Amino acid sequence: MACDVPITRRTFLKAMGSGAFTMSVSSITAFSAASPAAGAATDAHSAPPAPTGAPDWAPEPGKARWRIEGVSKVTGAKLYARDYKARDFDGWPKEENWLYALRCNCVDKNFEDFDLSVLPHDLRPIAVVSNQTLNDNRISLAAEKDPLANEDIYLFAQKGKPANCYGQPVALLIFEDFDTYRRAKKRLDFNESVIRYGTTVPESATTTLYASASKLYVRDDARSFSNLQSVGHADKTFTAQCNDIGKDILNLASARVGSGAWQQFDGAFKTPAIDPVFMEPESGLAWFQADSGCLNLVLGTQSPRADCTSAGKVFKDSNISVKHVHVISCYPGGGFGGRDESNFPVYLALAAPFAKGALRWQQSRHEQFQVGLKRAETDFTESIWLDDSGKLQALVCSFGFNGGGKQNLTGAVGDLAAMSAMSCYDIPRAIAQSAVSYTPALFGGSQRGFGGPQAYLAIETLMDEAAQALRKSPFDIRRNNLLRKKQGKTLTGAPILFDLQLADLLNRLEAHELWRNRASVRAQRSTLGLRYGVGLAMSNQAYGTGKDAVFAMVQIQPNAGLHVLTHYTDMGNGAATTLALAPAACLGQNAQKITMNEVDAFQIPGFDYSKLGILGDRRSKPISGPFNSSSACLGAFHHFQAVDRAAMALMLQSVLPAARAIWRNPHVDRQDLKWTSGKLTAAGHPAISWPALLDEINRQQLPTVAAAHVTYAGGFWRSQYTFASGVFEMDCDFIAVGPDTRNLKGLPQGKLLPPHDTFNYGRTNYAPSAALVAVSVNPQTGHVKVEHVVTTLSAGRLICPEIVQGQSQGAVAMAMSNVLSEACPLGNHGPGNGTWNLDRYLITRMTDVPQQELIALPPPDGDHRSARGIGEAVMCPIAPALVNALAMATGHRFRETPITPDKIREALK
Repeated sequence: MACDVPITRRTFLKAMGSGAFTMSVSSITAFSAASPAAGAATDAHSAPPAPTGAPDWAPEPGKARWRIEGVSKVTGAKLYARDYKARDFDGWPKEENWLYALRCNCVDKNFEDFDLSVLPHDLRPIAVVSNQTLNDNRISLAAEKDPLANEDIYLFAQKGKPANCYGQPVALLIFEDFDTYRRAKKRLDFNESVIRYGTTVPESATTTLYASASKLYVRDDARSFSNLQSVGHADKTFTAQCNDIGKDILNLASARVGSGAWQQFDGAFKTPAIDPVFMEPESGLAWFQADSGCLNLVLGTQSPRADCTSAGKVFKDSNISVKHVHVISCYPGGGFGGRDESNFPVYLALAAPFAKGALRWQQSRHEQFQVGLKRAETDFTESIWLDDSGKLQALVCSFGFNGGGKQNLTGAVGDLAAMSAMSCYDIPRAIAQSAVSYTPALFGGSQRGFGGPQAYLAIETLMDEAAQALRKSPFDIRRNNLLRKKQGKTLTGAPILFDLQLADLLNRLEAHELWRNRASVRAQRSTLGLRYGVGLAMSNQAYGTGKDAVFAMVQIQPNAGLHVLTHYTDMGNGAATTLALAPAACLGQNAQKITMNEVDAFQIPGFDYSKLGILGDRRSKPISGPFNSSSACLGAFHHFQAVDRAAMALMLQSVLPAARAIWRNPHVDRQDLKWTSGKLTAAGHPAISWPALLDEINRQQLPTVAAAHVTYAGGFWRSQYTFASGVFEMDCDFIAVGPDTRNLKGLPQGKLLPPHDTFNYGRTNYAPSAALVAVSVNPQTGHVKVEHVVTTLSAGRLICPEIVQGQSQGAVAMAMSNVLSEACPLGNHGPGNGTWNLDRYLITRMTDVPQQELIALPPPDGDHRSARGIGEAVMCPIAPALVNALAMATGHRFRETPITPDKIREALK
């Protein structure tokens, strides 16, 4: 197989101080059902044959028979970076060198040197990249002059100093070929003699390197005070007000408790660092062309643009002239934040110029556990106050995250944890803060819920405790405090803009037999010597960043099929399938092909993102780039909207004019049209097939490609656009059309109309969920069996219900692992020592997966169009519901996870 991914595409310039380099991204994550394997799979299914020209994976518009990449996955097609060889790419060298990272396995001893004498002459590397190599080539030892003071690390451990973090390399070894690499690796792995350490350093030097400033939110409805009044993070006057009002809230709570008017419930919680356990450990290829200065990288990445930037910056002002960085983006094999600005591409890029040709690096599972991005270890405390009626009166919480050795997105994770502290409830007084400490521990990332799961674990278990103390139903106490559209407010003071259907989530669960029959089932389990409990929890997971910008493109192919291009990454969440369904509503068919991780096609002349995303508030600023790195929760709402708008642009610019010409009726309007069996129809006119439409589009030389850019902050920016069929208002802020994906021109448009002013609101979109979890506990062994899980979800219109079901099933297994088994201990005995694998890191197995039921609520009245991005929202209520179920079963409230059999036996003594 040869992959034609030329680097002669349009690129965009990245300024780097005194120098510059250009960057481009190609994607080979293009999925199509038009393959022999897909045909064979079609024949094996009992579904009716696909209409002529319709894709096998989704012949009915708007519906999928299987995932668009499903056949490729199960038949072993090349998808992941690990699958590709250098010889697969046109123009690349046919042979590969292999890379091995020599890593520190402790941080409490000074690194002295490394010794490769364990390798005989025939197994020696052809090149060693170390601190000496960096100095010889004038490559900076770190991205910052003082990395430890800037939440960063040195590229390599420094002699006479302890490693900045577990897994920090001391050298990168380049081997001639795979056989040499394989044999050398056997001698190097787990060999304590290779890296020499000196004296032990004091524990204080390896505990906390530095801490970020806390992010603080304070809301006091009695004073009409909230973060809406802040002018930014550096607003010292506002911070002082927050501190003063926060003290008043605490004093009031203390006084009300003293008088007996309020009751206080407290908890100190801890969740460990957690690994995402990717199906594919990180892998990649690199090839540096010294004659042209082009650095090529093949990566399974969540953020290809950021990887381009970080790879190029390594060589700034060095003797190695990198003029262009080209990333070839593959299917990542897992993401959800775990590959968002990973350190892997930087080291692969650093080694590339010292290889003889192409360079391959495949991390082992041991390495992935050692240095892959983790959900950060979190210590958090929370107090809630309720009056005798069960009404929440105040909340105070504090989250502390261990971000590990290098700044990633942990600060933003902490921010969202604080913002999520109120969950689904309207609380008139609240103080929530978060802080991140950066230590030599594991690398913190943004996966597994982006801080939300920690927040819901705290408040949902405390709400259950309060219900028991106040002798109220766990449903009633929650129902009495729910956020409501146009009435409730978030922690930031922002109003709720949409119907969250929170009461309906509870009502469905309260009526379910799992809850109604809990007493009888508990009695039955008791006869078997088992403890039984059913726990309830809710969550109100926010998605998006508060202001999100997205691009998408739809192309009519020469065979009259559709091709979707998006910069989004499918991280296993089914985004490729969902977005390939998006053109159906406007263009009557699903996409035959979708290209993910596309970047270069969106470098459209005349597009100026610096004018977009400005709200009515004078303090509002434009978006910081045309689009951000991929987030698991943005697909069904933001990205789907962009694809849908691009499809509508093609309808108005090309399809409708072509239909008018074929029907010889210039008065046919958009609302007159209807797609029936893949053909365009209108009353009184014959149906038109897609090939006939395309013939007329080509005859008139109308565009076959449209791109749409959308920006969302509580609503989409809108504008009027002049199409070939007339002037229409569209809920997007830029449209371009043209004959191919590299030759687009913006359409004339009117003034941008911003949505409701949501400045300082924080998040405005939510995917609420609630869950019942039933468990049985063996008091002799401490073993927990999760028997039954029922989840209710408010996600609007389900674009692909089967994918939502799959997300929910995976979420249950993941949350079970979070609560019962998963942990990355910090220190020399944890994954940082480089010896951990799935024999020690325990996750849910298929035999552990319980009976499950997902109840997706129909969209609220008047909201049938929107689909909410669920991301990991369906995971968020499972963990606290499981903890509450264990409390009911054991009579003990657990505050620290994982809740192991040993802890349960101890609690039951």
